[in-house]
Amino acid sequence: MLWYDWVMDLGELQSLVAERRRLDLAILDSISRVDWRESGYLHLWQFLMDALRVGRREAKQLETQVSLLCPKIGITGQPIPARLPAARAAMAEGVISTEHVTRIAKTVAAVPAEHADQVEADLAELAKEFNPAQLTRLGKRMVDALDPDGAKPADPTVVEAQNILDLQECEDGSLEGRFTLGAETAAVLRPLLSSLTTPQPGDDRTLIERQGDALAEVIRFAADSGKVPVQGGERPHIAVTVSLETLQTAIGKATLDDARWMTPEQARRFACDAEIIPVVLGSKSQPIDIGESKRLADKRLRRALAIRDQGCAVPGCERTPNQCHAHHIQHWADGGATRLDNMVLVCQFHHRLIHHAGWTVHMDDGLPVFTKPPWAQTAA
Repeated sequence: MLWYDWVMDLGELQSLVAERRRLDLAILDSISRVDWRESGYLHLWQFLMDALRVGRREAKQLETQVSLLCPKIGITGQPIPARLPAARAAMAEGVISTEHVTRIAKTVAAVPAEHADQVEADLAELAKEFNPAQLTRLGKRMVDALDPDGAKPADPTVVEAQNILDLQECEDGSLEGRFTLGAETAAVLRPLLSSLTTPQPGDDRTLIERQGDALAEVIRFAADSGKVPVQGGERPHIAVTVSLETLQTAIGKATLDDARWMTPEQARRFACDAEIIPVVLGSKSQPIDIGESKRLADKRLRRALAIRDQGCAVPGCERTPNQCHAHHIQHWADGGATRLDNMVLVCQFHHRLIHHAGWTVHMDDGLPVFTKPPWAQTAA
């Protein structure tokens, strides 16, 4: 392809994007004209979720964009112009996106009211040349210049929320979302993550994946700390119901106490180092006997493992004993004993490789030896 063909293709792409932006504004205008209040819904976003079959996040984004860009009719019947008229005009030209609009709105809200109109007009013009992230940085400069001391709260006893967590559950039981941490909490989290994100032997995870696993470790440390509040008479815990047959055959699934489920292999990994409560069920699956909980790897065994393995036993891994799980080499569900010569300390990352990626471990002269699956040995 010649360079001028590429330029022509890019021009077509830019035209399509501009048309999409104009269409986005047309959709927002159409939403603003819908008389949804007679439908019985309390909020526009709730109405949009059902009417347009969209998710909560998208519906709320649409509601916000309508409030920013669309004129409306006041109580007296008089038209009220859009809150961001310059941004609306630029979007009508197809030169800025709804993401630009969101960044503009945040900056306008942060400057003194007497400068808001001018800042909005300036940012709408700058948005024609800069992407949303760059526009945010430019907006911050405006805020710093116009209000270097920052806005003072009307009531000094009211503290604005610094930490925000917005989670949504996926169909497979996982969670996704976004979060914002204030400077103080971020200062505590950074060293926690930094100490857990060093690449480990055989580790091909990206930095983002390592940071995600590090956050999972921090969550586990918190759950094991014994300092979290009691709820329903117990500390927060994970209750997994699974039959011995499912653990042994890996056929079927394990059930959590909130009716969610996990695979047998995930349950086996949880069961390596957990408190087990045996329950005898009758012919109709009704509980007829519930035993006492028993910790598979007690404090004495954990101490012995720490002395022998000195952390994750995988060669080259630097995870400390308190960052590791106690893994059964022969799983207890398969008859493996909970004793030193059948257990090994492994970090969360290598524990997952053993249960899900074909890694194996065996004892040789009293010490654990790890073997990668054939495909991993070939790749190395």
